[in-house]
Amino acid sequence: MLKNLIGHFVVYTAGINLPNVENVIKIELREVFCALHHIGILQLTQNLDDAVHGFKEGLAAAGLTTTFHYLNADGAAGDLPLLASKLAEQHVELIFACSTPAAQAAVALEDNIPVVFTPVFDPIGTGLAISLDKPGGKATGVAGMVPAAAKAVFIRELLPAAKTVGILYHSGDSNALLEVNNFNQAAKKLFTLIELPIDKPEELSTLDRLPSQLDVLFLPIGKIIEENFASIAYYAEGINLPVITSHAPNVPAGALGALVANHNTLGRDCAVKAIQILNGACPGNIPVGIVNNPEIQLNAFVAANLAIELPQSLLAKAKEVFE
Repeated sequence: MLKNLIGHFVVYTAGINLPNVENVIKIELREVFCALHHIGILQLTQNLDDAVHGFKEGLAAAGLTTTFHYLNADGAAGDLPLLASKLAEQHVELIFACSTPAAQAAVALEDNIPVVFTPVFDPIGTGLAISLDKPGGKATGVAGMVPAAAKAVFIRELLPAAKTVGILYHSGDSNALLEVNNFNQAAKKLFTLIELPIDKPEELSTLDRLPSQLDVLFLPIGKIIEENFASIAYYAEGINLPVITSHAPNVPAGALGALVANHNTLGRDCAVKAIQILNGACPGNIPVGIVNNPEIQLNAFVAANLAIELPQSLLAKAKEVFE
């Protein structure tokens, strides 16, 4: 557009038609500014940077000219309402909210600013959507939880001889409780399941007394478990117990494997919904997306230490295999 504007300027000045030059410049500038979108990005932590990158890439690929107003709470969830208000003061047309608390803060604004969120694990339970098909209100997005049934099948394929699965989770984490419930329903016909709830990180020191019949330890999503994974890996290694995680960074840190969402892809999928909204669609009528193609991550070094042969079927499909 700016190149065309310069071209118009050169053509008209060459013709010495200065009044027309002024009119053309005004028209072209109006078109430039009308095409420029102002979008807010509200992020809880930098752990979700890949989603932000995917969102920006998706908008750029669609040819949108966009100015981003970016605010990050650096993990301080209590700061998100104030940060959301600051975005509203910038008169943004839409807010891309990364995490459940960020989405809730954006939706709570009195301003009628559309919200696109990810990776919210429970959009309905957190009040961000009435249903996935028709969320209602002013928000839509892409849920970030990998279906529990897919995780159960992944564990079965990775460890075909496994019979008993321990589920280690933080009992105070609503997302963890949701996934535990989903996993119980999805895996009860495949495995014997033993729940291992903890109330606080200090209780992880009891992992040296895990039930002896466990064949694998499954870790649902949850901040406490993710932040204290080093302790979990230490105790699991001591008894040669493979760990299947729900947090991708845990795989290179000592888990045997994971089936996880690609945050960049989630961001790109959100860009599609954002474009619909910028073109006039009501966010409440745009279905909330789900993780359709989760990625497989495996740790070959851990597998070798546990004398586990990684199935070729999974190696062929794995997004990343850590050596």
